[in-house]
Amino acid sequence: MSQRSVRIDVPAGLNAPSEARHEVTVSLRAWGFTEPRWLDAAAIVISELVTNAVQHAGGDSVPITVQASGRSVLLSVADKSAEAPRRRHPDDRGGRGLMLIDALSARWYVQDDGGGKCVNVELQPYPGEVR
Repeated sequence: MSQRSVRIDVPAGLNAPSEARHEVTVSLRAWGFTEPRWLDAAAIVISELVTNAVQHAGGDSVPITVQASGRSVLLSVADKSAEAPRRRHPDDRGGRGLMLIDALSARWYVQDDGGGKCVNVELQPYPGEVR
């Protein structure tokens, strides 16, 4: 089973979520993950993770790690805030991100990252053979 990993740093700011979607999708496609619906789910998840990091943690950049092993993919986003994400009731300002992540992933969890945190999301297993 081949294992692959890439680290991507996107500049924090308004374009961070779209840049993260692009970079993660390009990496996954290069590794043989090509099913459109599954890639869309991965893009939504990374967008939500990066949006939360930019909105709630600050910093100049958002470090992302993508790891793949067989049909399993782990997306990790680190930030400088030690405060763990929490669910809240959706309103006009947001509150839907963790609901989307719950719906589109196998599981997610938070790790301490030396004064900050790293939010890890295991995507649903890839629905086919990875080419």
